[in-house]
Formats: sequence, structure tokens, C-alpha cells
Amino acid sequence: MPVLRAVCFDLFHTLLDVGDVPASVGRFTADILGLDRRAWNDACFGAAHEIRRPTEHRQVIRALAHSLDPTLPERLIDEAVAERQARFDHSLLHVAEEVLEGLQALREAGLGLALVSNASTAEVAAWERSPLAPLFDAALFSCRCGHAKPEPAIYRLALDALGVAPEEALFVGDGGSDEHAGAAAVGLHPVLITRHFGKTLPAERLAERRARVRWEVADVPGVAMLVAALASGEPD
Repeated sequence: MPVLRAVCFDLFHTLLDVGDVPASVGRFTADILGLDRRAWNDACFGAAHEIRRPTEHRQVIRALAHSLDPTLPERLIDEAVAERQARFDHSLLHVAEEVLEGLQALREAGLGLALVSNASTAEVAAWERSPLAPLFDAALFSCRCGHAKPEPAIYRLALDALGVAPEEALFVGDGGSDEHAGAAAVGLHPVLITRHFGKTLPAERLAERRARVRWEVADVPGVAMLVAALASGEPD
């Protein structure tokens, strides 16, 4: 394996999880709208959610909500928009110390870092104020670059920004949006991170995600440990 020069990270469910935001900051959007949480989640990951161009938050939430129930009142949509924005902002502004320390350890080891994230505009509105932002050499958001995982272009943009070949980089993510298959197709080395779902994802789905990667880590410090092990010889 070539010497590693960079690590590309997914954002949501990898470095942070909006689901962990306290209810005092904002309620789950599905609960505000009176919708099934799984149905709402499926809508957010479906074609009705525009993530390849800049969007206005209320229009996005209204379209998703009315795709599930066209009778939902505008008052509830307004509440959902306000509290959803608060939750996404909070998740970006309050990042776990272990995540920041793990990323800093990778930087101190001389690796370039890039973020590769599927996100609509409002979801990453607080990025520039996040403690994560200064730790990354490049941040590729689908709503800003026009490409989304698992499309090859978004990974290649990250690699170009870092100035590395795909075989010189890891891609670390939770496995959503078929991101590991997309990374592997470009030539990146995919790594599964289980910090936010290892104990909650159904066994069969976890097995599917594991089948797409060579290495698995529990958290961001685990990525630093993996990099160190790779530098000293192939890990188990």
C-alpha cells in the first residue's frame, strides 16, 4: 500500500450526529410535523431533497413535508424550519473534544484532511463558525460543488484540493449514501466508522456496510491509530 498522505471524512453520522442534539435546542422535525420518523428520514435521503445546488431552507422543508402530507399547515412548517436550523447549527458548533483531538492528531502526523459531505444549504450554514472548519484543508459540500456521493466527481474534487492520488488517501464514513462504494470506485481506501450507530444499526445493515470496507474503527481517534498502524506495517 502506498504511503498515506491524506484522509477524507464524511460529516454527518461520522464526525457529529444531529440526533444527539438536546431536545431543549430543537425537537426532531418529524415530531414537530406529526410524521413518522422513518418516513421523514427516507424523504430526506430521497430525490425530493435538493442537495446539489444552493437552496432556501423553508422551501426544502415545505417540499419534503408536503411530499408526505400535503395538508400540513404552514405554521408547523415554520416551527420545523426554525428548530431544525437550530439543531444543525448546534451540532456544528458543539463538536465532541475527542473528534477535534483526533483530527488534530492526524494533522500533526502530516496528513491532509478533506470533508466530503452530502448536505443542503441550511444544514451546513454554520460550517464557517464550526471548530471543525480550521482543521480541514478542503470542505466539499454537495450543495456548493454540484456533486453528491457516491458520484466520482465529489471525491475527485477533494483529492485535487489536497493534491494527492486516490491510493494515497483513506475515506472515513458511516457508510450512508453508498459512500464507501463510491470512494472505492475512485481508488480511495474506505474505512467504516461506527461511533454514532454501532449499537443501534440492525445487524444485517451493519454487515452490509462492513462488507464494503477493509478497515473499521470506532471513532476519530481510532482513525489516527489506524494511520499509525498502516505507517508501521499492515494492520490486522
